[in-house]
Amino acid sequence: MLSSPGIGSGLDVNGIVDQLMAIERRPLNRLEADKRDFEAQLSSIGQLKSSLSTFQDTLDNLKTLDAFEVYTAASSNEAAFTATTDSNAAVGTSTIQVNKLALAHKMGSVAIADTETTTLGGAGDQITLTVAGNAFTVNGGGLTLSQLRDAINDAPDNTGVSATIITENTGSNRLVLTSTSTGNVNAMSLSFTGSLGTALGLTDITDPTQLDSEVVLDGLYTITRPGNTIDDAISGVTLNLTGVSTAPAGLSITRDIDAVKTSVQAFVDGFNELRATMKGMSGSDSVLDSTLRSIESQMRSVFNTAPAGLTTGFTYLTEVGVTFQRDGTLALEADDLEAAIASDFAGFADIFANDSEGYLFRLDSAIENFVTFDGLLDTRKNSLTSSVRSVEDRIFEMEFRLGLREQSLLDQFQALDSLMGQLQGTSDFLTQQLATLPTISTGRN
Repeated sequence: MLSSPGIGSGLDVNGIVDQLMAIERRPLNRLEADKRDFEAQLSSIGQLKSSLSTFQDTLDNLKTLDAFEVYTAASSNEAAFTATTDSNAAVGTSTIQVNKLALAHKMGSVAIADTETTTLGGAGDQITLTVAGNAFTVNGGGLTLSQLRDAINDAPDNTGVSATIITENTGSNRLVLTSTSTGNVNAMSLSFTGSLGTALGLTDITDPTQLDSEVVLDGLYTITRPGNTIDDAISGVTLNLTGVSTAPAGLSITRDIDAVKTSVQAFVDGFNELRATMKGMSGSDSVLDSTLRSIESQMRSVFNTAPAGLTTGFTYLTEVGVTFQRDGTLALEADDLEAAIASDFAGFADIFANDSEGYLFRLDSAIENFVTFDGLLDTRKNSLTSSVRSVEDRIFEMEFRLGLREQSLLDQFQALDSLMGQLQGTSDFLTQQLATLPTISTGRN
């Protein structure tokens, strides 16, 4: 084999082989183009699924009545209470007077000389602590004050008691037990064995019968609860008690139109972003175009199908301020939205977010068919992935065969190059020999 093809004959062996291999590689080039096409389709499917999932996340955040039937609560004395609302609230005013805040039950021991050396009770003495009917027992006899505190706090079955040590001064240290929950129902009860109870001498710091919060609603209704968050006194309203008041304060519940607009605008913006993504993909691939048309058709069907069984004055989103533009995007008409809210606030929320017939609920269900595991997009993705792998296998096989073919051509042309070099050498030798022969004269006298 010649180390430098073409030296013997002057043939451009490498160039000839390269040109022949360029012809041989045409099927491979087509396969590589097919692979790039499949990978581009895969990328588009991934982008489409991501956009659909993003829109679905928007729908998930909005397809509850609380996102559309929104009220706002205002307190005229936030030092006494604040309030929040949900979709079950109603427009109106009330007065609230906070007579008591809920407290946690506390008990304190007698003074103990020190925390690290003096032991309490006798060996084997126990303390049983009960909160709201749930009890746990600690072996406290023979422990120091610090050790008893830690034993209570670290008890694996602790049912809601926190222990701490208060040091008044040298020689006066007290164990303080506190229920971790407020209210009469969470008051602690204790029982002892041996002399541990006498050694501790625990007594009430807070009255276990006076731990509930107390508010007076509209000057008529006295409401007591174990905590300072009351969510079951006024329908759809949660009161957060912050301090005792000496006079009634006002509570005002109004419709939060700005929050409703924000929810509707989030829906409109989410749809338009999805629409822009789909429009940008359209025309790039016939199969993808078919998928896009299917998605658009199903979403359009939702918009064009009136909800069934809703007792509202609204049928289509156009009646509540959401309209389609000529380019297929949505727009929000604020005046129409506010008019719809004023005429039927609950019905307005239902047409968007009813949990079976609301437009957002049905749009979410339609999109789920495309993005769910083994849905249309996953099926298409799996098919394309299989096609890519098949093409890659064919490319690998063809590259192997082309490598063999290229080596075969090089071998053939190198042999030809060598033969031509030998023939050229023979030709040169004969020419030299002929040149040395005597010249025969053929002239006449």
